[in-house]
Amino acid sequence: MKKILFAALLLVAGFTTSCVKDDLYDGPASISNLKFNPEAVTPKDAVTVTATITDLRSVSSAVLKYSIGGGSAQSVNMTASGDVYSGIIPAQADKAVVTFHVEAVNEKGYIAKSADKSYTVAAVVVDYSGLYLNELNGNDKFMELQNRGTKDIPLEGVYICKDSENDSPVWICDDRALAPGQFLLLYSEDVQSTHPEQPEALIFHSGLSAKKNVRIQLFNPAGSSIDDFNLTAIAKTAPASYSRNTDKKWAYAPATPGAANQESTDYVTGLQ
Repeated sequence: MKKILFAALLLVAGFTTSCVKDDLYDGPASISNLKFNPEAVTPKDAVTVTATITDLRSVSSAVLKYSIGGGSAQSVNMTASGDVYSGIIPAQADKAVVTFHVEAVNEKGYIAKSADKSYTVAAVVVDYSGLYLNELNGNDKFMELQNRGTKDIPLEGVYICKDSENDSPVWICDDRALAPGQFLLLYSEDVQSTHPEQPEALIFHSGLSAKKNVRIQLFNPAGSSIDDFNLTAIAKTAPASYSRNTDKKWAYAPATPGAANQESTDYVTGLQ
């Protein structure tokens, strides 16, 4: 009798494990690190689009879909090198606005779609070297950018990702520019109701904590990193803000949303 019960339990356990395994593997692929090259596109340039596509099962196909000036979509089959897939958009006419995304199908038939990206042919090359993450506050739930350069920086298409979720930006900038020395203040959707004056375009769609490790990455429209705050070994709860000194080092300092930071020697440790 005991042998029969033991065999029955093994059968049930095996069936349960099989079901869990099947559920675990079901779902669409993950698409991340979507980039295009060259970043400044001329009418002579074919543009190579790359994306990292991963799936617990196998990826059956990946397609790059693009349109010109809002026209009908065109498709290009992508080729794989490991988990990195690439496709080429042919050279386009001067001033053409190209919008594209990547779609992937896995062996179970699930379809994954990336966020859209765009570029303008022969657009003015933008120097983002003066753009910085300037202040991060997990208590009052805001992020702040600053232009520390000497010229206006167009921000359209600049985006922020949180905790390495590169396929899901928490904020993408609209058509605006940041003047030299100017700040751009973003509040979390978690506190949007307490900041009714804040326009929707300046709301980031995630939380922000002062009590745990966090990574905030700032990218240009082509997907190249501009700035990266990567706290991997939090030493203490931030009393107010993670604040950027004039020497670009991060320190704990009182919150100064939309204004110049207070210099501090209480430096943030645990950053990569």
